[in-house]
Amino acid sequence: MTIWRFLALLVPFWLIASVAGAQTHTLMEPVKPRDCFHYEIGMTLKGELRINKDGKTAAIPLAAKAEHLFTERVLDVKENGLPSKVVRNYELARSNIAVDGQATLHELSSGRKLIVAQRAPEKFLCYSPAGPLTRDEVELVSEHFDTLALTGLLPEKEVRVGDSWKLSNEVALALGQFEALISNDLTAKLESVADGFAIIAVGGKAQGIELGALAKIVVAGTARYEILHKRLVHLEWVQKDERDQGPATPACTVEATTIVKRAAIETPKELNEAALESVPQGFEPPPALTLVYQRDAKDRFDLAVTRDWSLVAQTDTHLVLRLIERGELVAQVSMTAWNKADGGKHSSAEEFKRAMAEAPGWNLEEVLEEGELPAENGRWLFRIIARGALEEVKVVQHFYLLAGPNGDQVLIAFTMKPGQAAKLGSKDLTLVGSIGFPKK
Repeated sequence: MTIWRFLALLVPFWLIASVAGAQTHTLMEPVKPRDCFHYEIGMTLKGELRINKDGKTAAIPLAAKAEHLFTERVLDVKENGLPSKVVRNYELARSNIAVDGQATLHELSSGRKLIVAQRAPEKFLCYSPAGPLTRDEVELVSEHFDTLALTGLLPEKEVRVGDSWKLSNEVALALGQFEALISNDLTAKLESVADGFAIIAVGGKAQGIELGALAKIVVAGTARYEILHKRLVHLEWVQKDERDQGPATPACTVEATTIVKRAAIETPKELNEAALESVPQGFEPPPALTLVYQRDAKDRFDLAVTRDWSLVAQTDTHLVLRLIERGELVAQVSMTAWNKADGGKHSSAEEFKRAMAEAPGWNLEEVLEEGELPAENGRWLFRIIARGALEEVKVVQHFYLLAGPNGDQVLIAFTMKPGQAAKLGSKDLTLVGSIGFPKK
């Protein structure tokens, strides 16, 4: 009889285990406007950049670490429950990037701690209500883990342990930091439920376009969801990237591990109604707030450009940007501080024309237009539009010589293929008009 009694005792436990295994769970987080959270995000990255050097591919070691501490207040939520606009107050935003062993530290300035982040409809934008950000600051606040898409890891249905679901294309695009999505095979799975927490595994592949280059990612992550409070509280996200060379970026292979810690909080004073008076309403901020502030390496001149101009090189003598629209290279601009003249004076048009004609690698074929352009505040501006060959490639170039009232001068050369000149439009004049000469 003992064996039968033992088997009879097992029956209730088997029933309990079966019921527990079949139990469904509603893993949702109803984010609402005015909700506030505290985030702690840490990232480590290693890999290599690949560049063409002397006809061969050279691999350059790359390593990075980043830390971000901030409070975030939700301002607007989409119909699917994902935040579309938030405002953050950064306690810390810092990265240390080492390229070929040369490390550079980047930090958010004290006057730019308040940052708006928004995605409408698929364009992600971060800006400061206090004024333009530098390029380093744009990268610091735009390229860490996208908190607006975090709750998109959760299922939109009841699930059991072992159930899987596919992440939406919107979430894949955001978390993969793509500008356009090509394919999405990212899925999540409810691994276990115990001690008041649900453990969710995330994995798969996705590919898309970023800055005109093909990017492929492989993801493996684990999220921790607090059942009682219906909230995601922790995420470990490991992402391997394989990115092709683009118009403004080299090819690279990297692996990054990101840890996200998240907690709901009461509204902090830094994000109360009074603190947010400067935050623009809606999703169309004043254009001046979205400009990127850039300085010459030796502070001889500065400028503020739209974000479709990407930095590709900066040395003691040159600053080079590329205009990229929808992944296509439209034009390149190179800026160089030129001979300083006496106060109130500038080089002559003839000197400028000779310098333009003798530019290295440039074979002038025809000057299409030349002349002085209107300029204000004691500035002088001269432009030459010409076609010819640069390193044996047919191009059109717009050359500008800009002089400031104190004799500071900068030479600006816009280079593009003949068919791209119309796409440049007046963006060259807008860029030139933004150049200033900081007081020493």
